[in-house]
Amino acid sequence: MGPDNLQKDDTLLAADDDLDLLRAEIDALRVTLRDRELVLDTIAETTSEMIWRTDAEHRFTYMSKAVEKAGGVEMGAQIGKTRMELACDDFSRPEWRAHLNDLIAHRPFKDFRYTRSWPNGDVRTITSTGEPVFDSDGTFIGYIGTAMDITDQILTEARMESAQSSLMAAIDALNAHFSMWDRDGRLILFNEKFGLLNAEAPESCCLGVLFADHIQQQIKMGQIRSVNGRTTNLLEERLLLFNNPGRPFEVERQDGRTVLINEARLADGRTIVMASEITEQKKVENALRQSEQRLRDFGSIAADWFWEMDSDLKFTYMSDTIETILGVPAAELYGKTRIDLLPENFDAEAIAAHEAVLLCRKAFQDFRYHRLDVNGDQRDVSISGKPVFDDVGDFQGYRGVGRDITELVRAERALRKEKERAEEASRAKSQFLAHMSHELRTPLNAILGFSDIIRAQTLGSDRGDIYMDYANDIYVSGEHLLSLINDLLDLSKIEAGKLTLHEERLDLQELLAQSEKLFVGCLGDRNISINRTIEAEARYLFADRRAISQVLYNILSNAEKFNRVDGSITTDISLQHDGGICICVSDTGAGFEVDETNTAMAPFGRIDNPLTRNNPGTGLGLPIVNALVELHGGNITISGDIDVGTKVHIYFPPSRTCAQKA
Repeated sequence: MGPDNLQKDDTLLAADDDLDLLRAEIDALRVTLRDRELVLDTIAETTSEMIWRTDAEHRFTYMSKAVEKAGGVEMGAQIGKTRMELACDDFSRPEWRAHLNDLIAHRPFKDFRYTRSWPNGDVRTITSTGEPVFDSDGTFIGYIGTAMDITDQILTEARMESAQSSLMAAIDALNAHFSMWDRDGRLILFNEKFGLLNAEAPESCCLGVLFADHIQQQIKMGQIRSVNGRTTNLLEERLLLFNNPGRPFEVERQDGRTVLINEARLADGRTIVMASEITEQKKVENALRQSEQRLRDFGSIAADWFWEMDSDLKFTYMSDTIETILGVPAAELYGKTRIDLLPENFDAEAIAAHEAVLLCRKAFQDFRYHRLDVNGDQRDVSISGKPVFDDVGDFQGYRGVGRDITELVRAERALRKEKERAEEASRAKSQFLAHMSHELRTPLNAILGFSDIIRAQTLGSDRGDIYMDYANDIYVSGEHLLSLINDLLDLSKIEAGKLTLHEERLDLQELLAQSEKLFVGCLGDRNISINRTIEAEARYLFADRRAISQVLYNILSNAEKFNRVDGSITTDISLQHDGGICICVSDTGAGFEVDETNTAMAPFGRIDNPLTRNNPGTGLGLPIVNALVELHGGNITISGDIDVGTKVHIYFPPSRTCAQKA
């Protein structure tokens, strides 16, 4: 073998050695690669984050098992599909257009959100991040990246937004102007009413403005006239109250409005300011401004409390203010519905109407009901609320405010009562005018008619006897007019308190006999019997003679006028257990209904029945009798039954009873 051949053999041996080394390195690299792939596969299969890979056509070539765990989707059902084929989105969205442009340009993308549907029907939100992959020649061969299911995260964010929205809804539902300031005195939250109250100076109610600058701007604009009754050093006074929150105080504005302000300092240093406009209340209750006690009373009336109920309309929250009004701890109301809290005798129609509003998930204003406080006193409240829905429109419950309106309801009731009294007085006046016009026209017509006949001697100059009868009729008619006028004058004097009593010792037996004689001739052929019984101990009364005579005559006259044929009138005068005297006059007339008593006792009032319609009268007799008896410290009661008769009891106190005559 020559030298050249030997050299070739050495070269081949060296090449074989190099090849063996290369193979060994390749084998080592393969082992390393397998180890790394094993690690990557382990990470991919165990991590909660979804790992994916696509080819140059953007079709999935690999997905980690996290995808199957997340949605129960078999891997084979997803491999070979694009992201668009798996998504259930609106691809016209700008986000999708931008994403497709990134894919076409082979650009990396981060946190691209889309939705896809799992086999169980859930629609989940996925966020995906990817990096393009190129080979050694720079040729694009696909994407590799990660993905996460962020549906729960989004729901959490939505709930936080809903809570914030609910808070603002509750704040906006307040009947007061609400604002919140941080520990440095900067505005961080306010409702619409606060903005409207300060609309003249919008720069003073911007988020971040200092409270001192806010007030200074208000004063500069001339919006504040007084603070807590003080008109000087307005800024100093207002800042002092703000820095030392506590008792409610008043701010009077330049436009004439008065605002009641309540301030409270929270544990973290924030300050809540609540302002309620009380302009109208201040006008109605002017004296309230002069009294600290009355100011506190108004504060309790105007104070609001906040409440929240769940989708089952059960209370889940009630602010502590409710306890200051009703004395009931808020916690005792939790789990109850408003219907549970209504009184047993509450209007069923009002309950049904309120329930209908709640079931329709509508807002409501000024739903009124009443409750008893811890002292047993009735408190009237007004409730306003609005429904709360989540982002997908599902009903979550109600939130709202309540207000104590006890004094307002009392004022309304008093107003209605006064209105009814005015209407009743107007009706009585109309009835009186109608009766009086008839009563006055009848005798006046007789007077004028007979006087004209006499004056003109219509029947001849020699008919003096007839003219004398006419003159007598004129006299009787004149007396009737005089009686009407005297009744009116007596009633006027009594109501004016100008009737003077001339009191003396009276013999009731004597006065009763005199009164009976005055109308006994009117009995005619009606065959009405008159009976009387007088106890010896009750015979003498210390009183005004004219007044008692008028009382007896009016009562007996009514018993005669409204009695029936073959009826009777019975007078019983007796001594009572307390030493007083009772005069009872009963008849057998038509009687009346129990609810007609007030009508009979009212001025110008007349009970409507056949007997009263056939007998003239103004309706002044009984009111005059009642007034005269009350002037003597007594009282009068009337009772009766239809077709049975009427009883009149006249009572005089023991101080009016006199000893028997010696």
